[in-house]
Amino acid sequence: MCEIECFGNYHRKCQHYVKMYESGNKTDCGSPSCALSKAHKHRPGQRTCTCAKVPHECRRVLSLIHARCDECTRAAWATLERESGRVW
Repeated sequence: MCEIECFGNYHRKCQHYVKMYESGNKTDCGSPSCALSKAHKHRPGQRTCTCAKVPHECRRVLSLIHARCDECTRAAWATLERESGRVW
């Protein structure tokens, strides 16, 4: 599977990686069964492509954050509001 290099932040509290941007650096895997590779080919007579079309992300960490990510924080507040019945 081909790889693309991406950069993002890692949140230690919820252990989520949040992608910020891609660098544009791509690594070709050279596999004939990968749709993104230059070596991609099919058997004779095959009409539909069932090859993998999603690249693997080579993750680089920009910042190590000791809090939850935004999505987990929102989910925690929503749970708190449902349980307490209060509107913040």
